[in-house]
Amino acid sequence: MSRKQNQKDSSGFIFDLQSNTVLAQGGAFENMKEKINAVRAIVPNKSNNEIILVLQHFDNCVDKTV
Repeated sequence: MSRKQNQKDSSGFIFDLQSNTVLAQGGAFENMKEKINAVRAIVPNKSNNEIILVLQHFDNCVDKTV
């Protein structure tokens, strides 16, 4: 039986290697939900995971992400 491997990020997200998904944790979820919606208003055809990964790359800055 394999164990779940996670890489923790200080931004309040966990990347789950088993399912290849980005998961929000703690109180960061509501703030990130607003940022995801702001990005989606400009780029509607991207998934939540894609948007979150790009937001993380740009230090959760919506302007740079778009």
